[in-house]
Amino acid sequence: MPPTAAAVLPHPPLLVPALAGAAAPELEPLRHACRLALEAVIAAAGTIILIGDGPVWGVPQAGAPGSFRPYGADLEVVLPAPLDLDLTGLPEPARLADLPLSLAVAAYLLAELDTPPARLLAATAPASLGPGAAATIGHHLAATAQGPGATAGTLTLGADRPTGLGGVGPVGVGGDGAVGLVAMGDLSACRTGRAPGGFRPEAAAFDASVAAAFRTGAPDRLLDLDPDQAADLLAAGRVPLQVLAGALQDAPAMRGQVLYEEAPYGVGYLVALLTAS
Repeated sequence: MPPTAAAVLPHPPLLVPALAGAAAPELEPLRHACRLALEAVIAAAGTIILIGDGPVWGVPQAGAPGSFRPYGADLEVVLPAPLDLDLTGLPEPARLADLPLSLAVAAYLLAELDTPPARLLAATAPASLGPGAAATIGHHLAATAQGPGATAGTLTLGADRPTGLGGVGPVGVGGDGAVGLVAMGDLSACRTGRAPGGFRPEAAAFDASVAAAFRTGAPDRLLDLDPDQAADLLAAGRVPLQVLAGALQDAPAMRGQVLYEEAPYGVGYLVALLTAS
């Protein structure tokens, strides 16, 4: 059974008010949208898969801190209720001693909620993965979080297509319960002349295509995102989005909702939600 709810959130350090300074009030709509999306996914599922971008395929060590000191705030965060699952069928992940920015921002946002997730499986995936490999990771993670009875095959991360879905025995944590997924990912960083990548006229269309996939409840369209174009537009969220799409490959019809879609500093920030119809 695929996830019953999924969301995409951006991960700029400015989501931490102490880092935003005078800009904190203008970013409150973004923070509010992030809270709504997280609350919706947590309400729909007992186990949450959290996927962010990072330098390697990895999972955080227990208690791994995420620090905002490099960005100017004396603040450390940790993820709540982390699970250490048997990721049978996937390559052995690196064990992350520190949270990368994508997971650190997620940890900060989760700590601000009244009700954190009961169980959380967090992982990072590198930009080197193609759409097929990212989708297969999503399929495996969703199967793992389902518990006994879920099956998935074996993945070689060098492959750029789904491989061998079916064939590995039961994996997971045991027990029943719905699964939700949260992908942390900024869109293009080329929306204005002051953006980190400067202005690129095609950036707005790239970001709009991602929003449309959520708005229309069609996450499979995220697999059409081109890795070369995403890299050229500095879209850090391409792989987490395609992991999300892979996790939802067997999902029934989904209802989509866009909660926030802006580029306040020349970087596309999207908060969007998918739920079972």
